[in-house]
Amino acid sequence: MTLKTIAPYGEWKSEITADTVISGSRPMSSIRVCGHSGRAFFKEARPDGTNGIVEITSDGLNDVLSISYSAQSRVYEYGGAPYAVMPNGRIIFSNAKDSSVNVLNVDSGEVSRLVAKLFLRYSNFDAYPGDQPWVLAIEEDHERDTPDSVKNYIVAINTKSSEVKRVVSGADFYYDPHFSLDGSKISWLQWNHPDLPFSSAQLFCANWSSDASPSNIVVVAGKNRDGVAEPRWGPDGTLFFGQEVDGFRQLFRLIPGDSTASLISLVGLENGELGEISWLQGSRTYVPLSSKFLAASCIRYGSSTCILIDIETGNWTDLKLPAAEIKFDSMERLSETSFLVIGSGATTPPALYKVEVGETTAITTVRESANEKLSPSIFSVPEHICVPAKGSPKREIHGFFWAPHNPKYEGPNNKPPPLILQSHGGPTSYTSPGLKLTTQYFTSRGFAYFSLNYTGSSGHGRDYREALFGNWGIVDADDAAECVQYLSATGRINGAAVGITGGSAGGYNVLQALVQHPTLFAGGVCICGVSSIKQLGEKTHKLESKYVDALVLRPGMSEEEKEKVMHERSPVYHAGNIASPLLWLHGSEDTVVPIEQAMVIEKAIKEKGGDVKLVIVPGEGHMFGRPQSQLVWLREEEQWWRKTLLKK
Repeated sequence: MTLKTIAPYGEWKSEITADTVISGSRPMSSIRVCGHSGRAFFKEARPDGTNGIVEITSDGLNDVLSISYSAQSRVYEYGGAPYAVMPNGRIIFSNAKDSSVNVLNVDSGEVSRLVAKLFLRYSNFDAYPGDQPWVLAIEEDHERDTPDSVKNYIVAINTKSSEVKRVVSGADFYYDPHFSLDGSKISWLQWNHPDLPFSSAQLFCANWSSDASPSNIVVVAGKNRDGVAEPRWGPDGTLFFGQEVDGFRQLFRLIPGDSTASLISLVGLENGELGEISWLQGSRTYVPLSSKFLAASCIRYGSSTCILIDIETGNWTDLKLPAAEIKFDSMERLSETSFLVIGSGATTPPALYKVEVGETTAITTVRESANEKLSPSIFSVPEHICVPAKGSPKREIHGFFWAPHNPKYEGPNNKPPPLILQSHGGPTSYTSPGLKLTTQYFTSRGFAYFSLNYTGSSGHGRDYREALFGNWGIVDADDAAECVQYLSATGRINGAAVGITGGSAGGYNVLQALVQHPTLFAGGVCICGVSSIKQLGEKTHKLESKYVDALVLRPGMSEEEKEKVMHERSPVYHAGNIASPLLWLHGSEDTVVPIEQAMVIEKAIKEKGGDVKLVIVPGEGHMFGRPQSQLVWLREEEQWWRKTLLKK
């Protein structure tokens, strides 16, 4: 037995380096399979921050897209679903470098341009499954580039003539246009301001003709704010979708010839979420395999389970996939008995798996995201924690706790460790327990880590999510404080050495927690955060331009009352309450949360004599997409925690 070295928390030597975290991983998403040939592809981030398209072949993996291009979109600013495989095996994709739409000949590597107008953006491509040249897509028109002037459409792109035909219009937003597998119908989601997609998207279906003219348009679901998400066509023409039942999203199906959809009742998963919708369009978290079976990721309290569902009986089986986190655009059908899925386990990095089902289940690893092989023994294992709040309103708060862990070290006897509390963005998002090397970077050095799924997080049911509406900046900040006090009272952490960090809406949570609980935190790190609620609502992009109103305001408020609430919830006006040292990192080209949000609070804190450091990363957008920017973030954050937490 190897004796461990006793050393102060935060001072442990770790084999998880900054390079391991930043350069040692390859984020993957958007698996696509050609329905005719069976050739399979996925999107993979390159070391320079661009995105390639990788083919899975019998001889290995091959990046088929030249480094001159990057498969990425800026529709709705967040992008999503940047390519599709056409029946002829060619790939249509959006190029991030100039917003053009192109066609890739996979075998020759030749790229030809279809559409190229700088003020037009395209995403969510879906190719007609037969011999018609049409590809469905979301088009975003920025000719008048203000939030109230940007327009969105569902279009059909003719890959032979380059014609772009707007086939569905009139709504403010569209998601997920798809052809049925026989090409006879199309489906899509849409909603309007000031509603939000999480609860107000409606599912439409229409007949399709060869001249790209939808007809017989009907509303399939969502008339009653039912929380509809992720429509998907089955091989037999069944239209599947997620819809909330008693506050949790369950699977429904509309069988060909039926006028109403029916629930697929899954006993034991009534409090699970199936089908996902978020600001990042194009989620694929379930796949119909045949007329009998469907594979899905079921989310319960932020954690994923990959299951196989018998559609007729409602019986389901846990496939024992080594993944506790399957999110966004991560699943695709290969055959009636197989599919591809991307997921990460609690102690295993994200990987692309092939799953074959039958009398037994065979799981094959196709691609690991990590360049460096690390033993699972070096990783801290997350614990789901439910915190009973002592304050009002009465509620339970969820999150995942990682204790400090390093096989070579242990902390001083009878001394609890410092804590880093992390708040996710969104705010209508959630944190999963899948392996994140940034978390392990800190836990392997002797810090405890807690990822807070504060009130308002998805993956926990509708009531939990909507409890944030009207209360943003209050209940979520109190959640952070409640969890710190709980972890301290139960002996898991040193309550005098707690830091709080978060990006975007998580950064707002950082600021509000520091404002409302000024003596609780020893330091804060805010990335691309929100300091002025009113300014965010006025200057953010179209997709989220009404989000602030839903999160902060209540129906029937007068203009005077609105102004008062906006002022009360804006940390910039209460900077004098921030007693903890604050590090702020922000991209100079951020269009989601403009850089002015950082500058105003830096000035306000300095005027009050506070300790604040602002790091502006040139050329970077929201939440730092480039590896070199992420490296700046990690190094600055580590120095900040050493300065603020290790002296306690």
